Amino acid sequence: MDQKTVLVWKRMGEKEEVVKTEILNEAQKLFRHFGCSKTTMEDIAKAAGKGKSTLYYYYKSKDEIFSEVVSREMEEVFRKVQEEVGKASSAEEKLKALCLTKFRILQEKANLYNVVRGEIEANLHSMRDLARRYEIREIHLVRHILKFGLEKGEFAKYAADDIDAIAFAMVCAFRGLEVGLLVENRFADLEGRMDLINNILMQGLKA
Repeated sequence: MDQKTVLVWKRMGEKEEVVKTEILNEAQKLFRHFGCSKTTMEDIAKAAGKGKSTLYYYYKSKDEIFSEVVSREMEEVFRKVQEEVGKASSAEEKLKALCLTKFRILQEKANLYNVVRGEIEANLHSMRDLARRYEIREIHLVRHILKFGLEKGEFAKYAADDIDAIAFAMVCAFRGLEVGLLVENRFADLEGRMDLINNILMQGLKA
């Protein structure tokens, strides 16, 4: 394949990414305001200034667009969490940064989504795979923090298998808490609640 052809394909790929981004950005706004169930492909096409045929060229269904929007938001959450964890100097501070950053972002998103409670309950099954992929990355991050704490002498000595089990248990606890917060919209005194949870975790890890 000559250089000119490669350049043409590259430009076509870049154009397609721009179109997909425009579609996802407008779909995200509609989902936030009306929810997935009340948003149609026609609504998304009109908001993005595209024909319905263009939407179906890139996405098979509204559910696929919704999954892509949720995936982007999960990626944004994880990136911000990683940034804050990276700024902390101790394992204890890193765990606290992970919890607080994640739940603050969730609180912001809950405020943005007028129908967040209904959407979570309605789409819990379809979002399971996305949540699982995020959970695996979060377990890896928590495991890394725990190992860092062991190396720095902050935590009691645990075997490698113990670290894996503790990381899994902590992420499961986070998941249950975040669903409760989002579904029930109980974000009052978030930082105080997270401090309490973090203190309990630290007592167990240092024992």
